Amino acid sequence: MNATRMISLHGLGSKLAVMICIAAIVPQQLGAAPAPEHVRQIDLIHFSHTDYGFTDHPAVCRDLQVRYLDVALDTAIATRHLPPEARFHWTAETTIAVLDWWQRATPDRREKFLQAVRDGQIEVTALPFNNTPFLSAEQWQVMTHWLPDDLWNSLQPRTAVQNDVNGFPRAGAAALLDRGIRYLFTGINSDSGGPPFPRLTTFWWKQPDDRRLFVYMSLPYGDGFFLFETVEWRRGPLPRAADGTYRPPRAGDILKTDENSLRKAHERCLSRLREFENNGYRLPVLAVSMTSMWRYDNDPPFPPISDFVAAWNRLGLQPSLRLTTVSEAMQDLEKAAETSAPEYTGEWTDWWANGTACAPREVAASRFAKRFLAAAQSPVFGPLDGNTRARMTELWQDLCLFDEHTWGSGMSVGQPYSLDAQGQWNEKARFAWRPMALAEWILGQRARSRFAIESEGLWVANPSDTPFTGWATMITTCLREETHSLADVATGTRSKLYYEPGPLWGRPSKPTDLSYEDVSATFPDRSPNRFARFWVENLQPHSAKRFQLSREELEDIPASTAAPTVTTNTSGWPTAAIWPGMNKPLFTEGIGDFVSVNVKGFAPRWIAQDIWHAQDPTRKARLQKEYLDFVFATPVGTATVESNPHTILYTQRFDHPRLKWGTRKLEVWKREPRARLTVRFHRISSFDPELLCIVNPMPCDGVLPRLSSGGMGFTPFTDQLPGTCRDYFAIDGWAHYATPDGSWFWVSRDAPLVTVDGPHPKSHITAPPSRTGRMVAIVYDNFWYTNFQGDSPGVMEFQFDLAWKSKLETDQAADRLARTLVADPVLVINPALPENPAVLDRLFKP
Repeated sequence: MNATRMISLHGLGSKLAVMICIAAIVPQQLGAAPAPEHVRQIDLIHFSHTDYGFTDHPAVCRDLQVRYLDVALDTAIATRHLPPEARFHWTAETTIAVLDWWQRATPDRREKFLQAVRDGQIEVTALPFNNTPFLSAEQWQVMTHWLPDDLWNSLQPRTAVQNDVNGFPRAGAAALLDRGIRYLFTGINSDSGGPPFPRLTTFWWKQPDDRRLFVYMSLPYGDGFFLFETVEWRRGPLPRAADGTYRPPRAGDILKTDENSLRKAHERCLSRLREFENNGYRLPVLAVSMTSMWRYDNDPPFPPISDFVAAWNRLGLQPSLRLTTVSEAMQDLEKAAETSAPEYTGEWTDWWANGTACAPREVAASRFAKRFLAAAQSPVFGPLDGNTRARMTELWQDLCLFDEHTWGSGMSVGQPYSLDAQGQWNEKARFAWRPMALAEWILGQRARSRFAIESEGLWVANPSDTPFTGWATMITTCLREETHSLADVATGTRSKLYYEPGPLWGRPSKPTDLSYEDVSATFPDRSPNRFARFWVENLQPHSAKRFQLSREELEDIPASTAAPTVTTNTSGWPTAAIWPGMNKPLFTEGIGDFVSVNVKGFAPRWIAQDIWHAQDPTRKARLQKEYLDFVFATPVGTATVESNPHTILYTQRFDHPRLKWGTRKLEVWKREPRARLTVRFHRISSFDPELLCIVNPMPCDGVLPRLSSGGMGFTPFTDQLPGTCRDYFAIDGWAHYATPDGSWFWVSRDAPLVTVDGPHPKSHITAPPSRTGRMVAIVYDNFWYTNFQGDSPGVMEFQFDLAWKSKLETDQAADRLARTLVADPVLVINPALPENPAVLDRLFKP
């Protein structure tokens, strides 16, 4: 996604354009430049930057990338018998296109492709696409096994490429190292973020297990072009591939090979090299990457590039040029910099992570899908067969594509209702909705086929890694006779069924049938006895229990009557809850607070950019104070309180100018230090940039939380690469505060973007804030002006769980607990009548 270049082509004022454009596109004064002092060779890496969207519909992008491989292969074959410096070289930035191409190719084309790889003219890198930091541990395994093993072994990737995006999770680095990958090449986009170190930096990235990746921080991914040219040939900014009035450059348009043009390119190159050396570059080899100049992104090979390199070298211009592939360039850099490259440790957090929060419902759907797939893998449902594993892998791949870095059209915000923008978002969102539905279906099949062969009863399964205690809920109509309780067949313990109102298909008969949430007033959503729930106590991991349904009415009598001491404010909303054995409460005042950040003024996204680009702290603070409006919700009335033998539920509505309505619920467990906060609201449609946040304060100020990304823990602020994002963090979903008074644990079911004591919009904070125990979930963020979605109105729900333990030993223990806290038990009612074998095998077997 080349957003920076797009801005500069929209006729903006020169001052703003200079502020936001990367240095590579600023024309330099051509004059006699002295030869570089250090650089003796320039390695040129030619590839297409892969956006699945942005320039074209994602389906078109996939087709384009396959065709580009054919162009690259044909050009490699056509030049293979030329002298080495005249041969065409191509790097496949991502592997999705390689697999797509491979599956379509004839055996003869496949062999020619492999020969080009063996000859070093084509290289395939290690990752399927450029990624956001929201991939889970399971997804990282899918990412690094995208290619079939036999094809991977034939291609032997050595380098991973992460272009455009501003970060890369350590979980990804570990997965790459597990696959034998040694190098990471990055071409980071400076727009709304930037690299953690100066451009052209090499460093060793040391992982927690002491393994290391050699990393190169190149120029922005296509800016090798501007090493030789001063004028951007591209027009547009984003013509679709189908538009016949635009075209890729041809021989003679760019990188011309006549002597006069070559000498001008040489002067330009020397001028740039002296800039680099004046800024500290000292290696004898420089590696830069180049795309074409059609759209910059999703662009085809430029076959004449090899003619340019050959002509340059024939003329004896220095430094010499070498058209090569990314691993060859990385090897050159490693050899040159191995002893001088510094070593760094820490998580590489991503400035662009906030974009994902533009679509809260789709993000929540993707997270439900991931949980369904994880649950379906539980051994409680028996072994997985090969066909089911294959189906699940396809869904994991779809979820990976949802976490790919392209989230829509280049005009997704500028022209949000255009057919292009709508079509691209429809395709992107599909990678969340489709896996959610199919993963739930696979889980249902696994559960039904497992318990259909068992005894009659209601089967309750816990497919998570730690014991489950909480509510199990079912729709009342599944009960075919009057039912008031159920009995554990193994122990005889009886439990009450609690009935609650809910939706009903039919015509509402009175106003009380409709809640304030019922947006259409078509079907009642407050009909009595629509849900039935019962309490499950300490159901062991990956186990199941059988219950018998009963007409008997009874009350639950728990073994213990222990309860927390809950403190409330004047409106009856809890401000603290403490259980026996705790020195401090589970949460503190402000739990469930709702706050927005809005930008005031004309063209507010450009004001936000002004704040972002303000380097002087005093000026930045002044702009934030002048233009950013922080608005907290106000409670409506007194909180209602409902109590049963197991929990206490507090419910309170709240008002906010950006919402039609809002409701917060806090359910407090009686016999263990645990609470669940659920916040629902109806966001009013608006394309103006805003943040919506939910506050979860804990008594842990002064302690930094442990967070997790991709299954790998890190401590924000102290365990990060220098210069990486600290304003907010992409997480798997949990935060762990280890204190002398115990471990406070917080889990977000739906929203994986958080900030510590924030929000901190456009702030570039570097040090931990004072209230480190104040965990804030960023549930909505539409600050981006391109690629991401500009408006997501309507009803949204977010759930957060808090728990206290005397001690959580490891990140792995925290991750297991997090999965259980947001899990729901899986329910199957198995009648006495046997299932038809054909139905069981053909319908319910995954």
